[in-house]
Amino acid sequence: MSLSPILDLAGLTLEVNHLARGVRFYSQVLGLELARHDEAAGVAEFVVNPHQTLTLWQPITRQANDERLAPLRPRGASHLHYAWQVEPSDLEPSKGLLDAHGLEWQEINLGTEDRPDWTLYFFDPFGHGLELRGVDRADARQPHFAPTPVQRPPHALPVMGLREVALAFSDYPTMKERLPRAYGFALAKEQEDRDFAQFTLGPHPEPDGNGTPRRWLYAWDPQVGLADMLGGDHALVRFYADVDAVGALVVAAGLPCLRDDHGLAVRDPEGHVFEFIAG
Repeated sequence: MSLSPILDLAGLTLEVNHLARGVRFYSQVLGLELARHDEAAGVAEFVVNPHQTLTLWQPITRQANDERLAPLRPRGASHLHYAWQVEPSDLEPSKGLLDAHGLEWQEINLGTEDRPDWTLYFFDPFGHGLELRGVDRADARQPHFAPTPVQRPPHALPVMGLREVALAFSDYPTMKERLPRAYGFALAKEQEDRDFAQFTLGPHPEPDGNGTPRRWLYAWDPQVGLADMLGGDHALVRFYADVDAVGALVVAAGLPCLRDDHGLAVRDPEGHVFEFIAG
């Protein structure tokens, strides 16, 4: 099996209906560093860590939030489910921080009784589903950019970085064939009881598991999942990759794309737009 050209998760773009409210939430609750706030363009960009970003787009009628990507007609994701990496010891204190911000949360064990893997779920003000997942930084299964603690304000959740993003696909069988063929994503696992696939954002397919520092793309049918989470529609997601290798696959698949000094951007048949940048 050839190596996947996908290296890591670089960034997400969320759609919001009130940009200033989004800036307050992600600055105060997550403690992210605001790098750009442009009300006229409907854009706010945050630095998550030295290698990852989170962007908010407020739609503006007849105006593109990003002129460079406008030919691909991208939108920020709606009701996106995504996860953050945190130290396992920070999960318990995070409950108090969520309470202090007036946010409801659920705690679910994704492991077993013998080897628990506790995670916290909550929502932002726009219906995006967030998750805090403990990561064992000593685990040998390392991503391209290893998770590293980031100094956050005392009132903010102690997130290190983005762990996963979950996208909805209406045509699940076609998606499962297309993502490896047209982009090179490494299919790692499927659930037995649902159309739910896990793609490792790295050179080899590996099963998800307790504490892994690896990062993931989850792809599932448009159903409500665990903790009332939904996969995102018309998402804009950025990945680190071997851009030339992905570009060859995309061209062979005949997908609409653009290539410039920033990297490669592709419009998927389901309406998602994927960006691939050099790692």
